[in-house]
Amino acid sequence: MSNLRDSVIAALAVIGVGIAFAALALGIVALTEDDAGDADGDAPSQANGPAYTVWLVEQAVAYYEEEGREAAVARYSSPGSVDGPWYVFVFDAESSVLIGHFNEELIGQSLLTDPLGTDVTGYHFGSAMAGADEDGRWITYVFLNPDTGEEQRKHAWVVRSGGLLFGSGWYDYSSHAAPAPSKTNAPAYTIWLVEQALDRYERDGVEATLDHYNSPEALDGAWYAFVLEDRDGELYSVANSNRPDIVGTTRERIDATGFNYGEVFAATVDGGAGQWVSYLFTHPQTREDALKHTWIVRRGDFLFGAGWYEGIR
Repeated sequence: MSNLRDSVIAALAVIGVGIAFAALALGIVALTEDDAGDADGDAPSQANGPAYTVWLVEQAVAYYEEEGREAAVARYSSPGSVDGPWYVFVFDAESSVLIGHFNEELIGQSLLTDPLGTDVTGYHFGSAMAGADEDGRWITYVFLNPDTGEEQRKHAWVVRSGGLLFGSGWYDYSSHAAPAPSKTNAPAYTIWLVEQALDRYERDGVEATLDHYNSPEALDGAWYAFVLEDRDGELYSVANSNRPDIVGTTRERIDATGFNYGEVFAATVDGGAGQWVSYLFTHPQTREDALKHTWIVRRGDFLFGAGWYEGIR
């Protein structure tokens, strides 16, 4: 146990690098003075998607708090408020649409009901948006890009002010997979592996994603991604090329030290950035328990994870 604790402590510095990488990759950035614009309200560059998104929402909230609901809705309903793929969306206290930039029939529809609040992958992003508070939250989902006319992954920043929700976001344009970090940077490579799984899920859907991550081709030495499904609080393994024997089953996820990592997995926030969880698990090559550091992200009822083993990569 002492050696295990020492290993976990030693890994924290490395994990910190991974957490920073994840925050950058998912757009959760601490905006610098240069990036965020100056006191005059100058906008950051649109090339910095996270910074520009946060700035745009801050401008909308400030205008609403100064001028009121009617003026804010009128301003952000106008065609002049749309700049290519950039626009502000607004919902009322009941999570109903107040602005229908590209489809007037959306006005009055609720984020909490289908089809508006669910994207093409089945992710219920509407409830995640409705749960935003004054501190704001990032939500990633698939939505129509008015600039391209295509459904694309969107990273939105949503903030609650008074009785309204304000949001904006930027779209992923790349048609090519992001280059993989070196495996020697285990946290960065782990996060990249989970991002690839999320990309596949959003692009190809659930069935194709599970087929891929259950195939032998998805196992790369000690590296693999796995998928869990939350069925009324029970976590079922639905894809795991390392342990095909557990696919389709649920079980207590308690390691040899007594740590209930399954409980921590289940607490991962839907639509959030993800979290690190360290525990003992079967190594794909030695077939013995080894300390594993896992990055796990929830999208709706599905949990996507990957990790690296202490001392063996």
